Amino acid sequence: MIEVFVNGEIRKVQSPTVVNELLADLQLDDRKGIAVAVNEEVLTRSQWQEILLKPFDKVVIIKAVAGG
Repeated sequence: MIEVFVNGEIRKVQSPTVVNELLADLQLDDRKGIAVAVNEEVLTRSQWQEILLKPFDKVVIIKAVAGG
């Protein structure tokens, strides 16, 4: 297990874990309206399956919602 920061909160994840697996754990794997950054670098969707999370990485997940 490693610890990463997800939207400012510490979360324990298995090692190794890619971003896509983290999103699945958070039930955000539908991919619609989601943007992800790791250590202040915005990732493309194809990178979600490639980027391995390291201890204390800072992950920011933004989900768009409809409304006005």
